[in-house]
This record gives sequence, C-alpha cells and structure tokens, in this order.
Amino acid sequence: MAGPSLEQWISDLDLQPVNDPDVDKAVYRLPPPDGRITLSAALEENICTSIREARERRNLSGLKLAPLLGLSEAVYARYETSVSRLTVGRLIHLCEVLGASPEELLAPAAHHLWGENQSKVDLLLACIDKLRGFDEETLQDVFSCSTG
Repeated sequence: MAGPSLEQWISDLDLQPVNDPDVDKAVYRLPPPDGRITLSAALEENICTSIREARERRNLSGLKLAPLLGLSEAVYARYETSVSRLTVGRLIHLCEVLGASPEELLAPAAHHLWGENQSKVDLLLACIDKLRGFDEETLQDVFSCSTG
C-alpha cells in the first residue's frame, strides 16, 4: 500500500506551501476561499479567543473552570492568552467540561474547514448541532435518505 505520492497528495488537496515563522520548515496548508492563510500563531490566538468566548457564554469564570481541568487558574489563563498551546487531549477535556462541541471551539478559528462562505459555515454548524440531538434510529433514517 504505497498510497499517493507526496506531490499527488499536495495536488489533490490543493495544498499551498507556507513560510510560517513559528515553524522551522515550510509547511503546506489549505488556503481559505479568501486566499489569506492564517499562520500558526494567529490560529492559536483564534482558538484561545474561541475557548474564552465559549466559557463566557456559559457564565463561567476561569477560577471555576480551571479546577475542572485539574489546573490552577494561572495555568488555565495561559491557555486563554495563548501563552501555552493546547494539546488535543486538553481541547477534548475542555469540550467535556464546557459541554461544547469541537465545532463550537474550532470553527471560529478555521471557518474554511466548514465551508467556503460564512452562510454555508453557519448552516453546516447548525445542521451538526441538530444532528447531535437525534437518536440513533433517526440518524439512520437521515443517513439512509442521503445515500438512497
């Protein structure tokens, strides 16, 4: 199972080389519809902002949230201010303790992964949210309709 060549993979996904000052080597990224690629530092800042806003929508202070993550308030604050980078595991834990979906925390940081314009992003996120509330039988029905 050799799979596609690196060049073929890059071409198939339309990845573009990016010189990101926070990364030692050239990286490849999917350009958003507006063509402006968000570099890793700004991406981290956007995720931190999204997490803070999700916490604030729930009327939770960092003081209340930090112990749920096994952290001091000062350590948690480093995540919201982009001083420390979140691991995927910590992000999953945040989703659990905030009662948030991964889309709620990540979509504001990288809209282009959910749609080519804001209207489509909003519609897709609303659909995902609605699907989460369906029971398994209803999900099977929805899936059957979409593939039949």
